[in-house]
Amino acid sequence: MKKFGELFKKYRLRAEFETFPSFGEALYEKGYHLESSIFSRWQNGSSLPTTRNLALTIIEIFVAKKAITTLHQANEFLAAAGYGYLTQGEKATFSFPQAI
Repeated sequence: MKKFGELFKKYRLRAEFETFPSFGEALYEKGYHLESSIFSRWQNGSSLPTTRNLALTIIEIFVAKKAITTLHQANEFLAAAGYGYLTQGEKATFSFPQAI
């Protein structure tokens, strides 16, 4: 399994968030007020999202930006954050363009 930091960096860049502040703005729109320092700690692997809801919101942003396109990627990201896999209810909230 890949580490959370590796996946966070990969999907952040794939989503075309070139800077931490640009990613922070996307989270701010979802109701999270986080400082840029937490994003660098996520990326270097010294910290993880503090709640499952925060990890799900990050996935939601990456899905919307087409950086995460499959259920497998979403599950891998959530598992790397230490929150297991998507529940049936959570799966229903995401619309993945590719079949698995």
